[in-house]
Amino acid sequence: MPYLLQGQFNYPQQIGEKRMRILAVEDQPEYLEMLEEVINAVGHTITIANDGFEALDKLKHEKIDVIVSDVKMPNMDGVEFHKHVRAMKEYANTPFIFLTGVKELDSVKNACKADCDLLLQKPFPVDKLLEMFSGQMK
Repeated sequence: MPYLLQGQFNYPQQIGEKRMRILAVEDQPEYLEMLEEVINAVGHTITIANDGFEALDKLKHEKIDVIVSDVKMPNMDGVEFHKHVRAMKEYANTPFIFLTGVKELDSVKNACKADCDLLLQKPFPVDKLLEMFSGQMK
């Protein structure tokens, strides 16, 4: 199964050589751990949230450059979180990457079509994440 389901991640031009601040929203500890290792390995900073509500609170208190969010989570899922993010003036254009293990992908793809940048199917190759967050993704 292909890991890249839809979209393209454009390394934020305004970031240049500085460290990105990446918000990872994920309820599965093994994926959070992997994201943390990858993001730290390429020299960026990670902020972690376990659901959409926690993530919205983090966005109110921290400046974030890129958002990586699971789709299926308790309390507030990724699709609902995405809607809230896009309604926030300061995050309306922030790169947004969906991660999904959902088998029925049509609803996720439809939600992503509007304005998420990338939709990745779990499991995904760690080397591709390293490329993406280091600005080397082709």
